[in-house]
Amino acid sequence: MTTTPERSQGIDTAEVIERYLVCPRTGDHLTIQGETISCSVCDFHGRIRDGVAVVLPETDTSFFDDKFEVMQHGHSRDGGDWELCYKRQVKLVETILRPGQVILDFGCGPLLPYKPPLETFVIGLEPSFPSIRANRQVSLAVCGSGTNIPLPDHSVDLAVAFYSIHHLVGRTIQENDGIVQKAFSELGRVIKPGGSLLVFEMTPWKPFAVLQRSVWNPVKRLLGPKLDMYFRSAQSMRAFGHASFPNAILETATYKFPAFSSLPPIFSLPWLRVPKLIYPLEARLYKWQFLISGAPGTLSE
Repeated sequence: MTTTPERSQGIDTAEVIERYLVCPRTGDHLTIQGETISCSVCDFHGRIRDGVAVVLPETDTSFFDDKFEVMQHGHSRDGGDWELCYKRQVKLVETILRPGQVILDFGCGPLLPYKPPLETFVIGLEPSFPSIRANRQVSLAVCGSGTNIPLPDHSVDLAVAFYSIHHLVGRTIQENDGIVQKAFSELGRVIKPGGSLLVFEMTPWKPFAVLQRSVWNPVKRLLGPKLDMYFRSAQSMRAFGHASFPNAILETATYKFPAFSSLPPIFSLPWLRVPKLIYPLEARLYKWQFLISGAPGTLSE
């Protein structure tokens, strides 16, 4: 099956769901009847809503449900975080994309900052229904969880996560760690041998990381869902990857930004800008190349 990445071009959503997705609980085949998505072996039920495969409960909500429009502008080429977080990163991603690939965009939001080639198949995975509904660039829009990815084992050529890992949070730092480890395990499961994972994240300076760890739990108790970020050190990102992708080579890169330029410290508030000099985070790439069984390779950092 070949297609453009434009979801708006009349793709048969039911046919595509049955071909590409599996039950997020058991990994078994899904069937479609009308707008109902069902598992062939368990009592799981999802739905097709406005062309989106919804595999989360109706009651689930996301921090971004009412913020996706401002986030969409912030991530566009004239938005506040384009120079810091997207311009150079998108250039790299677009050199890796190839026609015929199956691409998973993990936490895709309402807009892809890169342009996939024709005849790629882009699966957008996003927990916020309003966000994923607005995304017309993906081939298959999925409202689902990154800790239960509804894809078969070894079905993805390339997975990309643009600044989504720090939004994987629970009620405590310990829960945060468990959620991220589960998400990494799921990414390792769905990526093919020979495939790649590109994770772009904001890495905290050491003093900020120490402060964040000391205050995050009490602040989370105070703010609840309003606090949806926890920024991870490079060491912890490597540790999560090492545990989940033992047969992968890691490469990293840091994206520097001029000290006296300004940027929005909170991407959902693009009007609020501070000098980079006092912004305690650095944009960073973690790229894991998954080895084919039996191929030589060692882990590099």
